[in-house]
Amino acid sequence: MPTSIEDLPFEILCIILEEVARDNLHQLPSFTYGLSHAAELGLSTRLQRVVRGQTTPDVLAWQAIEGLRKVNQRWHEWAIQYAFRSLYISRWRGSERWLQSRSLDRLTAEPSSIAVYRDPYLSLRKTADLFASHHALAASVQRLWFNGYYTQEANALILNILNHCSHVDHLTLPWTTLRYGSKEDWSRFLSRAPLACKPLSLEFLAVNLGEKKIYDLRNQVDYHPLDATVVDFRYLERLKIFGNTNFKPITDDDLFAIARTAKNLREVHVTATCTITIAGVMALVEASRCSLQVLEFSPLAGDGFVHPKTSDTQKCGHLCTKLLQCPRLQSLAVSLPSVCEHLFEDASVNWSGEVQIRAERLCNHRQGQVEAQHRFWRILDLARSLMAARSEKENVDLDIQLFIDYWIFEPKQSLVHGNIEAGQALSDYTWPADSSVSGKGPYGQTGLYGKDERPYSCMTEEAFTEGLRLGYVSF
Repeated sequence: MPTSIEDLPFEILCIILEEVARDNLHQLPSFTYGLSHAAELGLSTRLQRVVRGQTTPDVLAWQAIEGLRKVNQRWHEWAIQYAFRSLYISRWRGSERWLQSRSLDRLTAEPSSIAVYRDPYLSLRKTADLFASHHALAASVQRLWFNGYYTQEANALILNILNHCSHVDHLTLPWTTLRYGSKEDWSRFLSRAPLACKPLSLEFLAVNLGEKKIYDLRNQVDYHPLDATVVDFRYLERLKIFGNTNFKPITDDDLFAIARTAKNLREVHVTATCTITIAGVMALVEASRCSLQVLEFSPLAGDGFVHPKTSDTQKCGHLCTKLLQCPRLQSLAVSLPSVCEHLFEDASVNWSGEVQIRAERLCNHRQGQVEAQHRFWRILDLARSLMAARSEKENVDLDIQLFIDYWIFEPKQSLVHGNIEAGQALSDYTWPADSSVSGKGPYGQTGLYGKDERPYSCMTEEAFTEGLRLGYVSF
């Protein structure tokens, strides 16, 4: 029988230390704090503590094991591996200015316009040097997140770091790595070689760049690694693309290239971008039809969003049918050019939770407005029937929401959300008889708050139908 914790098998000891570290994480402050202003001698101004920002997970992990790693060598080695599981490497952004003053207790001069220089890539360089000299630390990293590095020079350092990390399964990169990385780099990262990166989850974050970086000749590089057949995404299980950019954005052509080998994706997330259409997303869906569980396509960017024309999506086929061909699909939030009854007729789907369908029109719609409205009421009834069937047969809570033509429909509650100010004015504020403030808008075609849309109201489907009949609203 063990008489000391050191006598326990190492596997059990690791479980105990993991629980201790997790408990320490809950007790640590997760936000950094600062002072409202600088204290000055001779003044009794009250200082206030303000929240500066959230502490990154890797810093919290390091603080959680600070006491554990001082116990002995074995605990120290475990603690270091624990702290290096997740690394958040962010570009330094500072606003310090030089200040000349004869005395530190009394600042008699204004800060100069000369900024204090610090190497913005210092964190990358230090990390690359550390991993090059300590391979065991690099092998401990399981999640890497790079933020703020978009130039060709920075991407070269990122690729250098990834060469030393052989157990990374979650990787978040700037989108420019798809331009600056060579086919040899990407084929090595995605392979299952012993020293390869081997990510299961891959995220690309995009932002708008300033003119200086855009027109810098050193950044005018694109090695087109996705065009090479040796770049294989077959082991990738999760792909996320987030953000809009004005410099070498990810487009449908990139997704077509990825879909050639990405046959085992479980999750696809494409959000906040206007350079990718449903055609590129459906290429990924069809490639991973048998394994896909989560699909999110919300191309809602600050520049606005317009559904593609019907002629641009005809080559994709009937999208409602293709979504139903994914037997394992559970979570769905997608923007489609059109929607029809067929999407909600199959009660054998595995959908659960909140399902959001955004569309501009009905599939194969050639009738008049009245006929289109009747078809849409039929869609709402089918959605209600599907939710009821999922609840009765599988005990699954399913909530379908439809976003059509600036209106938000909740068939489960028989509610409609939208801007009804014009209709209220036309009815001399006698319609609708009962309404409330909606928490779902303004939404509109862009899906962004703070635009020109007016506040949304919430009413019943019966009140909305009455408004249509009387001409107070259009749909």
